[in-house]
Amino acid sequence: MVVGAALALVLLVTIAVIAGPYRIADTYINLDQLRAGRAPFAFPNPFPTGLGLVTTSQSITGFPVDTQNGVIHQFNVSLEKEYRKIGLRASYIGSRSNGLNYSMNIDKPAPSLTPFAQSRRPYPQFVGTTYWFNDGRSKYDSVQFEATRRYGWFQFVGHYTLSNAMSDYLNLENPYNHSLWNRDQFNARNRAVLTTIWDLPFGKGRRWMAHAPKPVEVVLGGWLVQTVHYFQGGQYFTPSYAGSDPSNTNSVGGLPDRIADGNLPRSDRTVKRWFDPTAFQRQLPNTFGNAGVGTITDPGIANIDFALQKRFRVAEHKQIEFRAEAFNLFNTPLFQGVSRTFGSATFGKVTSSQYERELQMGLKIYF
Repeated sequence: MVVGAALALVLLVTIAVIAGPYRIADTYINLDQLRAGRAPFAFPNPFPTGLGLVTTSQSITGFPVDTQNGVIHQFNVSLEKEYRKIGLRASYIGSRSNGLNYSMNIDKPAPSLTPFAQSRRPYPQFVGTTYWFNDGRSKYDSVQFEATRRYGWFQFVGHYTLSNAMSDYLNLENPYNHSLWNRDQFNARNRAVLTTIWDLPFGKGRRWMAHAPKPVEVVLGGWLVQTVHYFQGGQYFTPSYAGSDPSNTNSVGGLPDRIADGNLPRSDRTVKRWFDPTAFQRQLPNTFGNAGVGTITDPGIANIDFALQKRFRVAEHKQIEFRAEAFNLFNTPLFQGVSRTFGSATFGKVTSSQYERELQMGLKIYF
């Protein structure tokens, strides 16, 4: 009997200590699976007396009674014209979104000079209270220009976009003042793409060397050249700190204060000083940082890819396609790792790069 009672208690409540003495997890197992005649969900003793001596450790998540998915309004207008056999298009594309969903921790006390205490939380019986809101807003505006031209064996398509994207639910550090407009960190203000295809006019059925000997045709005829030129301005990122709590709200990490723009002129940017680290400072005690989200522009992209292609007919119904490709043809450095941790030795420096030049060749057989 004693063994049976001990077994029932273990099955009812399992207490596990996780991440030190400040957090526990309670697991409840439905006894109806073990004993017939019980209610489908029965927790006769979910909070044993012994747990009262343990630091509060539970978090909750709440939702609005009337949850909405929001509304997105999109609109655009375009003008098209042909000028000297060049197709031109200018467009405005925009959107306005309201009632978007996002979640936020609302169990932070107001910033204060008083050291943090559990009793200062709005809901002191919990260590975290996450609530879902449905009042988020975002807006997007862009102008786009496109040009296309086909001239004999050559064609190109050029496209440029100037855009701005912002939302008011990106900076959620301060639950008492969070409806602030900030840049979308995944948007780039400028982007240009140029694609060219040149079917070289040499070889059988083409303008030049249409009757060239077979060996010459194999070497010089029927080549196709393609290029993709991609240029993009930097996206946006947010300098932040880790491991301190100047606001006395039990927050880990956050935003510093921003006392200057921080973005350097293009001519002054180097891998050792991509932005001005002195534009940020530790925020005053009992405050949240004012740096905002998406305040600094990271390195952009300048990349050219190149491809050379040719098909060889080896029989009436068999062909071999040869393709040689170069990605990042000129091996332009594409930096990506700008250190954004305030107070670190590398703050403001570029720490890594990506997309070194790659060369590859391949063969395809068609039959």
